[in-house]
Amino acid sequence: MADVNTVVIVSNKQEIINHISQKLVLLRDLDKIKSCSIQEVQTMLDGFNPNVLILHCENNNQSVVELIKNLKNHELYKNLPILLINENCSRETIIEAFDNGISDVLFMPIIDYELLIRVIWALKKNEMNLCIESQKQFLSTIGVVESESDVYCQKYCYDFLKNEIEQTKKYSQRACLLIVSPDKKYPNNKTDKEFIRIIKKAIRLNDSVVQKNSRQFYVYLKKTKLNGAYSVFERINNSLGIEAGANAGVVEIQKQRFDDIIEALDAALEKANENTNSLIVASDFYYSSDEPQLVFDDAIKKTNNDIPHLKKTPIEPKIDDNSIKLYNQAYARKLKIVVVPVFKKFENSIRTKHQDFAVKSYVGQKSLFAIAKKDISATFALDYDGAQQVSVKLTILDNAQKRLFETETVDFNVLDSKKLSLMLSGLSEKFIAIANRP
Repeated sequence: MADVNTVVIVSNKQEIINHISQKLVLLRDLDKIKSCSIQEVQTMLDGFNPNVLILHCENNNQSVVELIKNLKNHELYKNLPILLINENCSRETIIEAFDNGISDVLFMPIIDYELLIRVIWALKKNEMNLCIESQKQFLSTIGVVESESDVYCQKYCYDFLKNEIEQTKKYSQRACLLIVSPDKKYPNNKTDKEFIRIIKKAIRLNDSVVQKNSRQFYVYLKKTKLNGAYSVFERINNSLGIEAGANAGVVEIQKQRFDDIIEALDAALEKANENTNSLIVASDFYYSSDEPQLVFDDAIKKTNNDIPHLKKTPIEPKIDDNSIKLYNQAYARKLKIVVVPVFKKFENSIRTKHQDFAVKSYVGQKSLFAIAKKDISATFALDYDGAQQVSVKLTILDNAQKRLFETETVDFNVLDSKKLSLMLSGLSEKFIAIANRP
């Protein structure tokens, strides 16, 4: 820790200040303890940056929450550790305080050794924050990190990712790597910085964003499984709204070669960009690790120049359990944002224009849209296989005789609102023509 640390106790109760001060006697003699009321904090801190702030909050005092917000929005105090002493505050107030940047919380009555441990940890955290700030400033100065956004620059993209992946493997930690880009509907007049802001809103402080090139970004998610990566992807799309979306490839870091990870992610993103709001598991694009073996004659050993160049051959994608879970989550989202709105739109339209028609729909793993008039009925069915494919069936029955029966199997990612609307529109028009015949 620093040679001299200063701890500031903030409370409107002098007895609380005295009580906390007495419990901090085990700090080193050269450490300083100062105190003030909540209203005096700003005046005391002008031009002075303490190492730790102990802030007493009683009965959901909103002025304390406002003080936390103001301090964390101040350039000089944004990294200042704040230890909140809670006295009769609600869960909502404590959560709000955490959301605004406090480091820790203690509950009354205060236990002396617990207070001391938390203060020492806060002092260490303050030093760590200052060290990180210094490193970021240095990386920004030499052009490794973009100063405004904290995004790693394109020039050092792969150097950074290699280092992170090596560390993840070394300590056997979980991590996921995403490659994300906005879809074709994303406005051309919007800059990369605006898209970066959306990504950073969706990730944690210890996650990293790396620029691959214009409008393509790697997102390194530490201690994250595939389902966590899906949540990040969903938050990005929710922030983009309905007029634009993002596409992505993702891989969970295990024992793969770095080059294989990058190639697979590129292939996954290329596949995802065929649609919108599409997340593809990159592991489905890995090449086979089985190399063809050379047989050497014992009597004749070929030199390296004689050995033919061996190429990896692609194999059919294998869908693992993690991929299936991700596909199921993606299909559930597809039902929510595509199938349900389109079905409802056609239901309302048909009911308005043809009041003598019966219209019903159901959405789930097996989704159905049905229209009927007397002995004539038409159905549009989507049957999801639980992995990646959807069977699409269009049927029209006229007095129990099939007038139309079409079926095809497609990747559910291609079922966007436009394609689904065209299918339903075609079926509806044919049904209406038969139902309204003379």
